[in-house]
Amino acid sequence: MFHFKSNTGFFKKTAIVGIVTALSLSLAACSGDSDQSASESKDSKISIIVTNGKGEIDAQFKQAAKDFMAENKDINVQVESVAVGDPMNVFDKLTASGKTVTMAMFSPFDATHKYKDVGMDLSGEKWNDETNDAIKSEDGTIIGFPFAIEGMGLVYNKQVVEKAVGGEFDPYSINTQDKFKELLDKIKSSGVEYPVAYQTEAWSVSNHYSSLFLNQSEDPNTVLKEVTDGKFDYMKNDVWNGYYNTMDILASEEYNKFGKRPTGQYYDAAHVAVGNGDSAILFNGNWAFDSLKALEGSDFGFMPVPVDNDPENPLNNKIIAGPTQALVINKKATEEQQDAAKKFLDWLVYGEAGQDFIVNKSQIISAFKNNPNKVTNPLGIAISDALVENKTLPFSTNYINTGDWTTILGPEVQKYVAKQSSRADLAKAFENYYKSNKE
Repeated sequence: MFHFKSNTGFFKKTAIVGIVTALSLSLAACSGDSDQSASESKDSKISIIVTNGKGEIDAQFKQAAKDFMAENKDINVQVESVAVGDPMNVFDKLTASGKTVTMAMFSPFDATHKYKDVGMDLSGEKWNDETNDAIKSEDGTIIGFPFAIEGMGLVYNKQVVEKAVGGEFDPYSINTQDKFKELLDKIKSSGVEYPVAYQTEAWSVSNHYSSLFLNQSEDPNTVLKEVTDGKFDYMKNDVWNGYYNTMDILASEEYNKFGKRPTGQYYDAAHVAVGNGDSAILFNGNWAFDSLKALEGSDFGFMPVPVDNDPENPLNNKIIAGPTQALVINKKATEEQQDAAKKFLDWLVYGEAGQDFIVNKSQIISAFKNNPNKVTNPLGIAISDALVENKTLPFSTNYINTGDWTTILGPEVQKYVAKQSSRADLAKAFENYYKSNKE
């Protein structure tokens, strides 16, 4: 929900500012109000609109804009954040209202697909030397600044698991499906009736979990091309089947807290269960940490999702991590606005306050190796460590249309989880989607 000032009040204010400016130019520089600054003469300030796709850090982002403006007094930054849970991108709302957004935050997929004609070429920017995660268009041009690194895998409650194994636990030691089942049996033997709390919301089982098979090639686009061309044989593909074999374990009545009714709205209940130790494991990402903090002092980590019984398989030894939000600079903005937006990006990478905003204030893992700050929440730490140790695979969700996968394929995966359809039925659903929905 966005609240804009009434047009009448705004234009009265603008008129007053214009008259006073004509009488005394010195007054124009005295205003500290960002909305008023946006209406001042372009000769005194360059005004840019920046959209923030992570509504949970709205306050932090707006404070960062103030900090940036304090260091760059010729630039006015107006931050517009999406409301948490609002499916419509704030960029679309502002554009529809006739405003030109200078810099927008999109998912990497949207930046290279739905909004592929928005972003300007950023290949020449200095910050590219500090990251390997810049977002590239289909022709290899860098069009996106990687704003947030996130990760996902099997989240586990350290206290519960360490009690079950009788000491320190190495999550990367669980690198086969058999070892995973052995771990679940140990957790059960330690007194936890259901080691897994498996949430089955459509987005989780589809665009997050069900995209993992794309990582069987070093470049997920290689597999995706087979999929989109209709040449991928799901039922004969060991990796695709392997992930659903693991899903069968996660959703089973034997191990899953919700196994008797495996599909439902279990997000909150699953996080509380793992957070307070009633269960030990769920599939999710670092964004789940706030929901997991059911007990003060509880600690959490990530395990890879095992896909088979080959301990040498990289898929069994790595978690998923990558950029999930990208900032793109609008080709339609003026050259002065584009330059101002570039300064803001440089500030995020090289400015002490910008670095602090990303990591310390927002608890976001920086995509830039020169940022000296480290996140403090345990799931963020686990991802940061995995990145340093080269124990990560690409964030597979970035390669698919998450909206379609949630609404079209999500219910099909849920049917499979609930044993209302076969794996062959699920494979057919994927085939049919890609026949009729070319991405």
